[in-house]
Amino acid sequence: MKTILIIVLLLAGCASPDVEKSVSRDRTMNDMAKTALINEMLNSPDPAVRLEGARIAKEFVVPKRRLFDF
Repeated sequence: MKTILIIVLLLAGCASPDVEKSVSRDRTMNDMAKTALINEMLNSPDPAVRLEGARIAKEFVVPKRRLFDF
């Protein structure tokens, strides 16, 4: 059990710089996909879909407040 834990910790330590880039890339792709979906909703001919797209866009575009922002 200890050996497996040590191996996992060593492998996690070796991959950390690449993992940060990968997570950042994944986060960017996720944001781009959400933006594309919201754009499609806002361009819909159905008023209910446009309204829901506007609600989602408002939540997505408004930056989240940080702990020390006043």
